[in-house]
Amino acid sequence: MFKVVFLDWTNIVRTVVAAVITVVSAQTLSAQEAGNAGELLDYPGTFLNGLVTAEVLMTPDKCRKLCTDRSGCVGFDHSSSTNQCRLFGGIASAREDTASTAGTRYPITGYREPTPAARPPRTFDHYANYDLFGFDLDQAAATSLTECEDYCRGNEECRAFTFNEWNQKCFLKSGTAELRLEPRATTGVLAGTAHPGYRNASVVMEYYRDYVISGSQIGNSRVVNSRDQCESMCWDREQCIAFSFSRRQRECRLFDHADNRFPRGGMESGAKIQPRP
Repeated sequence: MFKVVFLDWTNIVRTVVAAVITVVSAQTLSAQEAGNAGELLDYPGTFLNGLVTAEVLMTPDKCRKLCTDRSGCVGFDHSSSTNQCRLFGGIASAREDTASTAGTRYPITGYREPTPAARPPRTFDHYANYDLFGFDLDQAAATSLTECEDYCRGNEECRAFTFNEWNQKCFLKSGTAELRLEPRATTGVLAGTAHPGYRNASVVMEYYRDYVISGSQIGNSRVVNSRDQCESMCWDREQCIAFSFSRRQRECRLFDHADNRFPRGGMESGAKIQPRP
């Protein structure tokens, strides 16, 4: 005697579909939660296994950006041999693959640690014709502003620097103070640092007899009768930092940047400066 059992296939199918939907929903939920984690972790030389949600041909940078911009993307991998980008809604595992690179929202369980992201280079705000007095950390010879800035960038304690262009000297600073008007100098302050402010002190003219200024000239040369007239023109212009007057040619030159001074007979020069404290 056989007993015939009739299965309710309708209910079985509904149950299976509901289970699948539950699993997929859980995966999507975890992906969305992970999507709020921020920047992607770098896994060079890595191929991912998991729930692939999209495949597209594009560059690795665009692939990374696409995943970063999608809240449901928990990671991506990119093949350099095929230029294929794959986005993932869930990651099960990973394996080494020299032709692939990957990025994920969170560390991959049971796999190696992600490569630390490269820290962006430190940048500096420049203040031409200003010196930063005090907080001396170190000093070195430098032939350019760029070289001096690189010295500071390479020293973790350095927060600012002053480059003395006339003497080719670089002064590294551990902190900042008020900026002092100084035609020889350009100061750099680490970006993001509060503005150091300007020294509230009288500006005077420093004179250099038988010296000529070189640098960035303001307009054309002027014809004047005396050094005093040339100096007066410089005082009348806020951007003027220095002047040179030729006694023989009665010629006046104004400068908004003075990169140096050189001996020359028959010349009268001067530069605005705030004396040292």
